[in-house]
Amino acid sequence: MPTQTVVKASNASFSPSYVPVAVFVGGTSGVGQGMVEAFARYVQGRARIIIVGRNEHAAAEIIARLPKPSDAETDGWKHEFVPCDVSLMAHVRAACAEIRAKCERINFLVMTAGYSSMVNVAVTSEGLDLHLAMRYYHRFVWIQELLPLVQAAQARSEDAKIMSVLGAGRGNPKRPIDLENLGNTVKPREGRFTVALRSMIMSSGYTDAMLAHFAAQNPGIAFTHIHPGIVRTNGLPVDFDGLLTPLRWILNFILPFLAVSQDECAEHMLYALFTGKRGLFLRDRYGNVVSELAFEVPVELGESLETSVLNGISMTGYGASDLGVRRIVEHSEAVTCAS
Repeated sequence: MPTQTVVKASNASFSPSYVPVAVFVGGTSGVGQGMVEAFARYVQGRARIIIVGRNEHAAAEIIARLPKPSDAETDGWKHEFVPCDVSLMAHVRAACAEIRAKCERINFLVMTAGYSSMVNVAVTSEGLDLHLAMRYYHRFVWIQELLPLVQAAQARSEDAKIMSVLGAGRGNPKRPIDLENLGNTVKPREGRFTVALRSMIMSSGYTDAMLAHFAAQNPGIAFTHIHPGIVRTNGLPVDFDGLLTPLRWILNFILPFLAVSQDECAEHMLYALFTGKRGLFLRDRYGNVVSELAFEVPVELGESLETSVLNGISMTGYGASDLGVRRIVEHSEAVTCAS
């Protein structure tokens, strides 16, 4: 486990010769906010930083605090906000279009926006399970829509990295992804806790599959799925009701003592972001690699149903199979496409 001293020293060594472009989805609070602030500090404000979220006021306050380049002649730097409610894919596509109009390349695409309610298990107006929309589908759309800009950074021999902060390392060969209930809308949605828990587990496996797909097709880009651990943010209180209310009281009392600050977590997330070169990475809360696989050329995955195996390579903590990757990507394309 790298200490905070080691992590900060590693992060401080990040000194690109170019002005990096970084997009932080969910950057107005929590881990995303911590990453925005730490990233800006390490580059001394010399970056094009785009914060995506719902809270314009919070974004404005964050941007006002970010350091500005000391060299007045530095070109290309800017710190700005793009509004987006990630629960609706139409809003995500609109935000992506706005970013594409602003930028020619993206060096870092980081997605931290999520959802953890065990009470609200609605289906969105687009017909998507709310948990999956907030934890997985929007991430698929961000990557699909903005990948050409990350590819443009790769073509310039610059950093080209995509990170999803969610639930890496949860995959198990004994718990394959349920390919008969894709989207969690096929089987009966009875019992809010059961439906919510099912979606949360699905989102981790789906994210593994999604990133495996994109990594296999884009061998020169780093795709990271990382688990942030328990973080002391506004989203930490666990949301239960009914007979589970006492459990909420107990967890909400205990969890703050086990949690780390968003700033401490952000340092480990940036450590993982900066150190990954290319390929697929699954990482733990400290940025340690749980599993990784680099592709030399674009690969079309096969028909194997063996969970925790990617293109014939066993991957600890990886939650998908080759056939599962294909089925999940096909499903995601179908349900998130513009009508």
